[in-house]
Amino acid sequence: MRIKRRTEITVETEEVWIIKRSRQAAPAWCSQCAATTWMIAPKQASLVSEQSLSAIRRQVTEGQLHFTETEEGQLLICLNSLLKEESSCLPNES
Repeated sequence: MRIKRRTEITVETEEVWIIKRSRQAAPAWCSQCAATTWMIAPKQASLVSEQSLSAIRRQVTEGQLHFTETEEGQLLICLNSLLKEESSCLPNES
């Protein structure tokens, strides 16, 4: 009689993001979150979320991401809403 052995490997990862203060990232009030959060440019949001720039813009248009516009007309996206949107796309762990 042969005994079968099974080996299970679990890998845990951790991410750290460094967002430097610039005209494209700044802490600001998000009226939809009702909190001060980082507001980042669409290009940065694309990099953080690993989505295309057009996908980010579509989510803004569809109201899935919180955003604000500067006096100069620059679009800034709420990092909190981006991270919540990202976590809702992850599969549930059972």
